[in-house]
Amino acid sequence: MLIYVAGALADVETVRSVQTAVIRAGHELTLDWTRASDAALTDYESQPAAAASVASADLDAVLAAEAVLVVASEHEGRGMYVELGAALARASAGELEQVAVIGSIHHQSVFFYHPAVTRWVSVEEWLASLDRARGCRTA
Repeated sequence: MLIYVAGALADVETVRSVQTAVIRAGHELTLDWTRASDAALTDYESQPAAAASVASADLDAVLAAEAVLVVASEHEGRGMYVELGAALARASAGELEQVAVIGSIHHQSVFFYHPAVTRWVSVEEWLASLDRARGCRTA
């Protein structure tokens, strides 16, 4: 399954651990934004071309995914909510199989409770549910 993992920039290590679990389970990432050279880009106004490139790549990765995982954390995110919105638009149109929030929700969003969203304590729990639904085992 093609998966995009969204999360707060301040929580890159947790996002990477979720990505690692996804890959170990035999899935593929549409984009690993945590390792991109522009991942540390924070001053968007001074680098508009780089910011536009990052925004396009991230959105394209959400649009290519069969599942979008949003890593909830104690850190506030910004872009992850845009990615969640794009995923929900696709799910509402019947174009996306899975939208899941992973982890403890510290910063509430009404969209975490949209009917297309499932909420899981851990990525392992989500992967196990996916396996049960598909009738297969992860590595």
